Amino acid sequence: MTFFSGLASRRFAQTVFLALSWLLVIRVSHILQSGIWPNPAGMVASDIAGALVLAVLLSISAGVFRTLLVVLLGCAAFVAGMHLTVHGTLFQLSLIGKGVDPTFVTGSLINKHSLLLPVYLVLAWVLHRLHRRLVPEPLAGGKGLVVFAVLLVSAYAISFQSLTTPTNNLVASFFSQIPGAVASPFTAGVGEDNEQVESPQDVRDDTNFFHQQVAAPDVENQPNVLLIMIEGLSAGYFPSVSEYHNLDPSVELNRLEENLEQHGFRIYRNALSMERQTDRGTFSILCGEYPDFRRQSKKMVDVAEDRASPDCMPARLQENGYSTAYWQAAPLDYMKKGDFMPRVGFSEVTGAEVFVSEGEEVEGWGPPDPVYFSNIGKRIRELDSSSSPWMVTLLNVGTHHPFNTGEEQAEGDFNTENLGELAQAEPQEARRKAMKTMEESLNEFLDILASEGILDNTLVVLTSDESGGFIRQDPESVPLNSNVGVLAVRPPSDDSLEQYAPENQIVAQIDVPPTILDITGLGRKTGDMIGRSLLVEQQDAERDLLLADTYTGLKYFLRESGQLLSCSELMTNCSTWNFNPERLFGSLEQTDIDPFLTFEERTALFNNAAYMKPVENP
Repeated sequence: MTFFSGLASRRFAQTVFLALSWLLVIRVSHILQSGIWPNPAGMVASDIAGALVLAVLLSISAGVFRTLLVVLLGCAAFVAGMHLTVHGTLFQLSLIGKGVDPTFVTGSLINKHSLLLPVYLVLAWVLHRLHRRLVPEPLAGGKGLVVFAVLLVSAYAISFQSLTTPTNNLVASFFSQIPGAVASPFTAGVGEDNEQVESPQDVRDDTNFFHQQVAAPDVENQPNVLLIMIEGLSAGYFPSVSEYHNLDPSVELNRLEENLEQHGFRIYRNALSMERQTDRGTFSILCGEYPDFRRQSKKMVDVAEDRASPDCMPARLQENGYSTAYWQAAPLDYMKKGDFMPRVGFSEVTGAEVFVSEGEEVEGWGPPDPVYFSNIGKRIRELDSSSSPWMVTLLNVGTHHPFNTGEEQAEGDFNTENLGELAQAEPQEARRKAMKTMEESLNEFLDILASEGILDNTLVVLTSDESGGFIRQDPESVPLNSNVGVLAVRPPSDDSLEQYAPENQIVAQIDVPPTILDITGLGRKTGDMIGRSLLVEQQDAERDLLLADTYTGLKYFLRESGQLLSCSELMTNCSTWNFNPERLFGSLEQTDIDPFLTFEERTALFNNAAYMKPVENP
């Protein structure tokens, strides 16, 4: 008997067929749940690889290990389906620690969608029972089967630039991610050999990834600043933008776009979201630095715990007489925002806690958008009665999964009717309803502020913490699927949009801080921030940008002149794309051109982006 004889046995072949059939059932359920159709050829190849790995696991497991396998399969299928529905990708194994945070559990996991967990567990149990009828005992030659599975997983891991796109197979993706989840490739940061990180100027003379440019005008009448971050919003949801780029969004916000135009906003068509997850985007929007591109986001925590001291826009405004406030809808302890926000310059910081009575606990992520924006409107009217200028930053939570519109049944009221509703619901209906609720609430909020004259001397910036949930018709074929950001600007009454960058210019989240400081007359106080103010007319040079998607593991190097380098998480597998700078998302085409950066340069740039200025005499 040879070492790999188990692979040639009739029972193993039957197990492979059973595993493939089961995985196809799971694939169909995920398509129905999320509405995302993977590339057919890639899907079949991926599922065959997953079936081979699953067949090995079924063939060698028994007793408690078989029980663990069944539970793991059911839970993994449930999480994968939810992640595909919400984020458009399979889950990243390295981010599993986030799933045990109490706020995350109560906010995103304990809701009617949790009814699908027992469904997937039952499907895993059915697989177990069918296989036991087919093969009552583990197969002989288990060591050979294990070696085969390890070799297959290794080959799978190096065959895909990303292991979590919809094409990937749940089982094969899970095991292929294990080595990378154990060892994070990007560790440079505060307290981690910062002195050895290359300075941006040393990386390469013809790159411009750490660009800073402001117009620095003199301003006599400093305006108020209202910075609105909408959870998960993408400019692709605006009909004019999606039509311009020929995109296929899951949501259309016609009335919001119309209302923004009526109030004098300019909506930028080529706005880039730097990364996924709220803490990463918020950090860039407030501090004018790259977000944390590492798997585990540490920048906000480092500031909250006094290990790092960035130059942040709210602090500059506070130092120059502004009343600064950060009012979000979610609990402040999540991502340590309650400690972070005062340290970057906010004098008043509130979260979900102010929306419940003393002694009561916050339900889920926080109040729905109608309650949130109504409350915020009252607070802004009170703040506007003071003589000093103010800067307020908002972050809603109604458009965060599980998309609370205030009309859902009470938390924990799970029954078969809920399960029936889930089965019949259109995959993106919950997101669509939440976005429409936000649209109505935000429109009313802006209308009231405008009617009362509060917006007359106020700069209003509408953006998003991340562009989550944007779904293309073919999510596999084009990079930057999760980086279609949003930036809309309404100047104060004394300004004209003619002074601002044109609507087709490439803009990014890091451009928000220098823009706000420029418009408030503090453009010379940007310190170590990077980004380009929207008031800049004569650009020093075409800049380059670093971007990423932590859920796919992809890293991007973008040249505004029209080139994009899309790389795997380890920087080893890259593809080059060209685009029209005025139509970024609608003109990406892959080329055979060699990468315009070497492996060493790519790694050095992202390591350098992780650097933060340590606190002096901590």
